[in-house]
Amino acid sequence: HIPQISVWDGIVMGGGVGISVHGKYRIATENTLFAMPETNIGFFPDVGGTYFLPRLRGGLGTYIGLTGTRLKPNDLMYGGI
Repeated sequence: HIPQISVWDGIVMGGGVGISVHGKYRIATENTLFAMPETNIGFFPDVGGTYFLPRLRGGLGTYIGLTGTRLKPNDLMYGGI
């Protein structure tokens, strides 16, 4: 069994989020900008995003899904992403 390690250094958006967010190990650098821009224009996120967004604590997934807001590394740590 080989673990998936996702290193986010720079812009991580849309399908990149959907593929990489499910790995056991996720590393965000100080340069990370994480977003689901398709939700900002009224589209549904891909299947990966649709799976993980409602599972975030404190309604954060709902907030991201409704607003398409961009998250910085501190936001990712706070949200447990």
